[in-house]
Amino acid sequence: MNIKELEKRFDFDNNFDIKKKNIKVLKKDGLIIFTSSLIDKMDIIYLMDYLDKIKTLKEFEKKVYNGEIKKEDDIEVILEEVYGGFLLLIIENDAYLVDAKSYPNRSIEEPMTEKTIRGSRDGFSESINTNIGLLRRRLKTDDMVAKPYVVSEKSKMNIAVCYLKSLVDEKLINRIEDEISRIDVESLIMSDRSLEELLFKQKYTPFPLVRYTERPDVAAISMMHGKIIIMVDTSASVIITPITFFDHTKHVEEFRQSPVVGSFTRFLRTITVFLSLFLIPLWMCLVDNSEIVNSFEMTISKDNLQIGIALQIVIAQLILEIVRLASIHTPTPLQTGISLIAAVILGQVSTDLGLFLPEVLLLCAIAQICSFATPSYEMSMALKLCNIALIIVTAIFGKNGFIVFTLILFLYLASLKVWSVPYLYPICPFDAKLTGSIFFRKAADEKKKL
Repeated sequence: MNIKELEKRFDFDNNFDIKKKNIKVLKKDGLIIFTSSLIDKMDIIYLMDYLDKIKTLKEFEKKVYNGEIKKEDDIEVILEEVYGGFLLLIIENDAYLVDAKSYPNRSIEEPMTEKTIRGSRDGFSESINTNIGLLRRRLKTDDMVAKPYVVSEKSKMNIAVCYLKSLVDEKLINRIEDEISRIDVESLIMSDRSLEELLFKQKYTPFPLVRYTERPDVAAISMMHGKIIIMVDTSASVIITPITFFDHTKHVEEFRQSPVVGSFTRFLRTITVFLSLFLIPLWMCLVDNSEIVNSFEMTISKDNLQIGIALQIVIAQLILEIVRLASIHTPTPLQTGISLIAAVILGQVSTDLGLFLPEVLLLCAIAQICSFATPSYEMSMALKLCNIALIIVTAIFGKNGFIVFTLILFLYLASLKVWSVPYLYPICPFDAKLTGSIFFRKAADEKKKL
């Protein structure tokens, strides 16, 4: 072992958290090197105490005080492991890597984006070991697999692919493993988002090809349905795949209520997903097209109207999106001020000046609320983009534009597949038994058990 080369690579003078300490082991010169920001200080104390008690190195190799220990000669591997939280013990020319990791990590908290009135309050954290433990707690079976991978050259990000062997499609697992093995990037700093783009080749489609969740119970029940969970270290959310469009409309709260109440909640939530896309364009068709049957014709107030209806809608939608972005980036104590400003912009003052019709503000507000009711944030943003495009097409081409755009959108979604699973299943291809589950949830005794 070239200790001088190793010390040069660690560059102790320019790295605050890389520490080294000279020790004596079995009357031989020794050295320990570790990253103080990623290691458990008590483990070092236990190790030093243990080294004072051993009589031979073979005893140290076979009877480790705690954790994993391995002998290593490759400097590149040593550097990677030490920067990953291992402690390096060098005794003369022998180098040992001792697992003493203790990553900086926040406590387990309830996810902010997936709250529920009833049920567990624990959520995934940024530690992949903690996240796997939360799954193991719910799936106490040897059928569960958590297969590890290391991706990227510089960040050396740890990935775990979790699934139940008896329920998952083996061909799908092999395909995902092949895709992961082909990933060749320098870093994976944006963790699961970067991994998704590399695995699923999303490119220009706005619709999410995976579902994210921060709830261990949602991830566990997804595995019970034969889905695969992909975890990335440093990310508090996990990837669920393969998914369909309608997987994004389900929420854990539906399963915390009685079947009747849960079915009502699911039906209402599914309707809001479609309303967020079609409510305003459909209203524009009913107002602007005189060909529609008289019973559906709507009249609007046009007093002091200065801007066209379509332009009003687009401006109001953009303002609401800006307010949403501002609320995300604004500190909590200042969010009340954002709400007051939005109320002034889209309130009585704007209607008095003739900038917006009351009907426009009302429908835009309802559509925005429906967008917030969509369980998947990624799906709500995709529908928002399609909504704005549909508004513009309807404004230019009227009812015909609405019909053609809707048809093209349906055909596009029907053509999408996630790992050979149709995106609109069970609507396209049609499955009569599963179609009802889109709007109504089944009772527990009706579901398939392991």
